[in-house]
Amino acid sequence: MLGGSVTTTGNTDVCLVPPEVPTPFPNMATWTNSIGFVPEILIIMSPSCNILTSISISTGDEPGKEGGVKSGTTQGVFQPLTGLPNVLLNGLPACNVGITNGTSNTTNTTSIYTIPSQTVVVAA
Repeated sequence: MLGGSVTTTGNTDVCLVPPEVPTPFPNMATWTNSIGFVPEILIIMSPSCNILTSISISTGDEPGKEGGVKSGTTQGVFQPLTGLPNVLLNGLPACNVGITNGTSNTTNTTSIYTIPSQTVVVAA
């Protein structure tokens, strides 16, 4: 389950670099920038995350100043799309390693969260 500080990396974000050249960039987001986390439930003294927790801005694709090839945006929201249905935090599925994420915007490719932020509380 997510709790603590970690950076998660999404799939490559293909953005347009002047003069309109499609170029792949890594797309990352840091959970310490999350909003909508669960402050009442602490994991290693850090708020936990459920599927309503999002990261307000992603980084790494800023050089694509013309925006994403499909979306036309960069530095978008990083949003969990799936969670653990058998572990609820404030009534919603908890986020854990293996969840699917929407990266940068709703029209970009999805990614899978693969790096644990903590290894004390593990759920499957």
